[in-house]
Amino acid sequence: MEAALGTDIADLRLHVRIDEGDGPVIVVLHGINADADYMRPLIDQLGTGHRIIAPDLLGFGKSPKPLDIEYSLDQHTQVLEATLRDAGVVDPYYLVGYSLGGSIAARYAATYPQRLRRLFLLSAPFYLPPEYYSTRGFGLEYAQAMLFTWLWKVIGQQKKRDTALYQLAAGPLRDATEDFVRTDDLSHHWDVMALNLENAISKSTFIDDLPKLTMPTVFALGVNDAIVRPDQTLALKRLKPELEIRRIRGLTADHMIVIGAPERVAAEILRDEVTDLAVGPRAGSGTPVVLLGDVEEQAASWGPVVEALSTDHDALALDLLGFGRSPSPLSCYFTLADHTSAVLGTARKLFGDQPFVLAGRGFGGTVALACAAADPHAVSRAVALSPMVPDLAASDDPHAARQRASHDALLAVAHDDRIQRFASERIEHQVLPTVRSVNALMATSTADLLGRITTPTQLVFAGASHETQAAAALAAGSPVSVDIVRGAADPGHDVAIVTAAVRGEPLPEVEAAPLFPKVRRPDPLSRQLGGLNARLIVRGVLMVLAGLALLAFRLPLNMVTVVLAGWLAIEAGRTLWDTFGLWRRNSSWVLSFIVGALELVFAGALLWGAIAALHLVWLTIIVGGIARAAAILVVAWKAPRTPGRRWKLVVEGVFSLVIAIAMWVYPRLGTDLLQVAVAIYLLSLGTSAFGLAYANQHTARRRVRQYLAGLPDRALATSA
Repeated sequence: MEAALGTDIADLRLHVRIDEGDGPVIVVLHGINADADYMRPLIDQLGTGHRIIAPDLLGFGKSPKPLDIEYSLDQHTQVLEATLRDAGVVDPYYLVGYSLGGSIAARYAATYPQRLRRLFLLSAPFYLPPEYYSTRGFGLEYAQAMLFTWLWKVIGQQKKRDTALYQLAAGPLRDATEDFVRTDDLSHHWDVMALNLENAISKSTFIDDLPKLTMPTVFALGVNDAIVRPDQTLALKRLKPELEIRRIRGLTADHMIVIGAPERVAAEILRDEVTDLAVGPRAGSGTPVVLLGDVEEQAASWGPVVEALSTDHDALALDLLGFGRSPSPLSCYFTLADHTSAVLGTARKLFGDQPFVLAGRGFGGTVALACAAADPHAVSRAVALSPMVPDLAASDDPHAARQRASHDALLAVAHDDRIQRFASERIEHQVLPTVRSVNALMATSTADLLGRITTPTQLVFAGASHETQAAAALAAGSPVSVDIVRGAADPGHDVAIVTAAVRGEPLPEVEAAPLFPKVRRPDPLSRQLGGLNARLIVRGVLMVLAGLALLAFRLPLNMVTVVLAGWLAIEAGRTLWDTFGLWRRNSSWVLSFIVGALELVFAGALLWGAIAALHLVWLTIIVGGIARAAAILVVAWKAPRTPGRRWKLVVEGVFSLVIAIAMWVYPRLGTDLLQVAVAIYLLSLGTSAFGLAYANQHTARRRVRQYLAGLPDRALATSA
């Protein structure tokens, strides 16, 4: 690729300013108007154990700065790849990109997906076309995108137009400006900056990049970032549903987060590098035994079994990857291979090369089978108690149908940005590990899995079923045995059965049948879907009640003042606590302390009824309403396309303007209108929560009927 005026991109190489450490490679890319030294606080926090490479980006630091190229993302990508090849980076590596570096990293990952094992985008700006936003909140979100693309254009043109701003930067403030942008030639640097703003940052939409990514990817940003707003990131999930969004909290979690909170950013980067599982109860000595629970189970639930085995074994329980206290990186796909690697890796660190007995129940039982197949030298014996083997279930099994239907419903929930707006990334952390684990399990062939096992292995089921018959047929002539415990509702939770199976003893007979033998414990997916629906309903009820209360009662001004003062006091406490943390880390804390102190003083002034404080709050609400109305109306006028009806944006903007004007001219009327608007908003959110819960349940029921097509109506009603 050759630029128009002669510079051959293929000949350019970046200056590698930092290349230190040994181990797996992490490449770190800085942002605009900086060099690799800007990332030093973050690199120092990453510690040892990795080879850290941080080049100066094209046009910055000591890297080439030609003015006859576009500085497009493709050109940045090509030069970065050539530089890393020359640096001997051959194996797949971890790429971290901040701000402009994040936009370059996304394009690089889409161009050379086979080169990366992980991708971490930090505060990378993006400006999506309007059709990629959701209708809720579109006006303000797109207005911000329009504002920043316009702002980058204006900044880039300052030198060309020889404006007062450029004259000030290149004149009296030249030394300070050059120090800030890390250059000794401000005029040349401004030209390079303008090209990057126009051809790299402003054109960074991600719409062509994210769908091409095949590696685990994280998009992280600070909650106080003014350039990349957290509420805009949900739109990225439509481009890449597997993308993990991480919001870093704290007073200094703004766009300069690599300087303000490097330790928190480093923790997020390294979080995906930690694969050691959390160890639960451990006791005894002798032959090592590792116990694995079902999905969503805590290792602590194995306590009685560990105690019973401790007389002759070194017994311990592990939390599975993504559950309990174990790491739960949402950028992981939670395949059976991921779980197997985590279990075997943790066991090796605990026991060295000593073989161990591995037992698991439910999904943990299937993981135990996979570990036995993967490393027969490490696993001396495997026990799978009621393992999850969905491909062996009968097509007319109501329990299996309900499990598959719940899986489908949860998968839709995990990618539904409406639910994301209710619960942010918490829903993902609760749902995705389970859904992805089961999804990988459904794509696994039990026949192939059992066929690869050479270690003595025992499958234990509760009662005869299609699964046990199919498993017995597959196990014939292999080191895998199949046992049936009649009368046990769940052999994996029976201490006597588990301990006998681990020790290789005959399984005890269970004489006492359960009180309700036909009632089967709900599978984890169904329990999780039910819990999610319950939370949505509770949240919906609270929002509807709050909305109705606002419609029914006029809030007295003193109550509003007390609530606002309380909120400010809480914010002041959080700010001052963050200030204390900055002081302990010897970081700059004075500005943080001033902000916290002012918040606290203002809260006190509101409680004491200071007229000036009340007027300031009133003025802030009015100005905010006018600004909101103006932004929405500009979007309705200027946006080439909208995700919903354009007239709805006009109505929303006009209504916001009416409220703001009314609060200025007729304060009581304006306050009443604002109260009504908030009430309607809460009622809409509450009814949306009800609708989502109903849709989840309805979808699950419909899917059950589809999976059980052909069953009698009575069976359908029971299963659903």
